[in-house]
Amino acid sequence: MIREPFLSRRPSHFQSNFIVKAFLISETLLWSSWNFVFPIIALFVISRIKGGNVETVAGAYSTYLIARVIAELLSGKFLNGISEVSKLTMIILGMTIVTFAYIGFIFSSNFLMIFGAYVLIGIGLGISSPCKLALFSNHIDKTKASTEWSLYDALPFTGMAIAGIFGGFIATRYGFDLLFLLAAALNLLGIAPYFYIYRKRSVNLQGSF
Repeated sequence: MIREPFLSRRPSHFQSNFIVKAFLISETLLWSSWNFVFPIIALFVISRIKGGNVETVAGAYSTYLIARVIAELLSGKFLNGISEVSKLTMIILGMTIVTFAYIGFIFSSNFLMIFGAYVLIGIGLGISSPCKLALFSNHIDKTKASTEWSLYDALPFTGMAIAGIFGGFIATRYGFDLLFLLAAALNLLGIAPYFYIYRKRSVNLQGSF
């Protein structure tokens, strides 16, 4: 069953638009950095924050979701119809905010700072996600849509599975501070494909004047 839809295809069948490739690479890095941290974040809160417990983590996660919903609704409304360069700018901004949130965990010593880091992640993802999905949808190959959408799930989930294993190992052996730092670095690396596209688009626009 696997052979017919996948193994019988020529390599050219799986070639994608560069922006689609950049999106898939970035999403894999983004959600891998996420899974470095969040499967075991409760252990960090309980061990590092005075009075921290599972209830605190649950409340912080709900706060993240609320912040993300609000940010996504606002960005989806006000960023609709903007240029690709502007979308790339907002993606870079949003993912940079998430990077700072991971670093913020390192310095968190109370409930307020933990909730603040979660809010930053919600805002960052809320700003960037609509723009990323819009770019992906615009540049996806309609004749290979099912394959490319399946890769959108498969690659990040694979990265998350690997990151979860390493995240637990790093936190146990070297501590949470290094874990947050590596998550920030990995998330920052996920910005690189969009920054490269942004530079190319900006140069092209300047050359058109």
